[in-house]
Amino acid sequence: MAGAGSRAPHGLGLLLAALLALGAGGGAAYYGYNSPFPPPQEIRVPPQGAAGDMFALAFGARRLFADMWFVRLMQYYGTEEFAGDDEHENEPGHKHDAHCRHGANFGTGKYPGFLPMARHILEIDPGFVSAGLYGAGSLAFNMGRTAEAEELLAYGLRYSPKEWKYLKVLAAIGYSKAEDPAAVAGQIQPLLKEPDCPVMLKQLAAFLNKKIGNFPAAAVIYADIAATSRDEAYVQNARRELARLARRTVR
Repeated sequence: MAGAGSRAPHGLGLLLAALLALGAGGGAAYYGYNSPFPPPQEIRVPPQGAAGDMFALAFGARRLFADMWFVRLMQYYGTEEFAGDDEHENEPGHKHDAHCRHGANFGTGKYPGFLPMARHILEIDPGFVSAGLYGAGSLAFNMGRTAEAEELLAYGLRYSPKEWKYLKVLAAIGYSKAEDPAAVAGQIQPLLKEPDCPVMLKQLAAFLNKKIGNFPAAAVIYADIAATSRDEAYVQNARRELARLARRTVR
């Protein structure tokens, strides 16, 4: 009995030592761990999304809530700032000007909340590359806000420094500043084959190819948009452009 009693404290000591070692190792691992996600204090939480963001961080549901924010962004951007324009499209004398959503200026507008919403998606899930491409492409090529597009891409590259798609769009923005549509189209071309390529970039590539006179390439891209996009506005625009290109071929 005495022998058993003397072994108990010794065994308890070994157990405590093991627990202390485990705790120390766990603490070291915790402090040495580099999370692939932005820290919570970096997230600029929109007022309407505070509760959802806390849930996403607490329960590891970042991608789910990033998807929800992406849907909100597309709904926001899909709301026409110049209502009633499309209903006059076929009227005599209609011009595709800066207020037109189905001509060369398709997708233009001010949308002051676009950059904060696009950045917030990457704050929640920096691996959501297609959302970053959609946001940067819309800002740079549809709204002419190249500085904001570069800011968004720089934030994405902070957490995905080897993401070649971001680098391609950055290069395309650079060529757009130099007013070189052929170079912009060339930079975007490799992205068109990617399954997560935003339809907005396809739309841009088609327009640029049409602008430089490469009508067969434009037709191929418009046909792809019409066949694969789930955005009815882009589908309708692609069909209109295909009809125009077909009339040009018949002449």
